[in-house]
Amino acid sequence: MNSTFRRTALASVFLAGLGGFAAMAAPPAGSGDPTAVRPAPPATAAKPMEVTAEQRIADLRAKLLITPAQQPLWDQFAQGMRNNAKSMDQMFEARAKAMGTMTAVDNMRSYAKVSEQHARDMQSLVPLFDALYGAMPDAQKRTADQVFHDNADRRASGPR
Repeated sequence: MNSTFRRTALASVFLAGLGGFAAMAAPPAGSGDPTAVRPAPPATAAKPMEVTAEQRIADLRAKLLITPAQQPLWDQFAQGMRNNAKSMDQMFEARAKAMGTMTAVDNMRSYAKVSEQHARDMQSLVPLFDALYGAMPDAQKRTADQVFHDNADRRASGPR
């Protein structure tokens, strides 16, 4: 179910960068115990969502050919992505720490909270991207439309 959630979340919003959810909930390799929980990463380790967000920000900026005039709007959008990634990393870390003591019902509640936060995060990105998109000439909007369409198609078709 975790990998299904991951694929669904990524497909619905590749901007949020939810990769890493399954890895945090997965048992350690070779543990033989399906209930074992991978320990939280050390505090100095890069957070999975934040890393994914930075990669996505760089990828989008390059593909969308952001102009100097659009830079202030882009910076606001990119910061929104970073903020969302940070909040998701915090949620995933808390979820991973609690996983070992969660009942099945607790697990479902935790999963629902992650989904709710994901939806709120996406809602916060929409006006930021809308402002940027509004500042784009038609050719650049077509490029943006294609980039988002291609990513949605790739995610909907599942792993390759």
